[in-house]
Amino acid sequence: NVATEDVVYMLEGMGIATGVDLPALVATGRWLAGLLGRASGSKVTLSQA
Repeated sequence: NVATEDVVYMLEGMGIATGVDLPALVATGRWLAGLLGRASGSKVTLSQA
């Protein structure tokens, strides 16, 4: 499995516009991880901690 945040970050880094607001996606992932009571598996999210 690969976190959506990581895929968006990779694509944007390759110059492929995704139209996804990465900071909002990271915030949503953090919110969902908190709701589930577990840590995010996203490398992008962990790097911004």
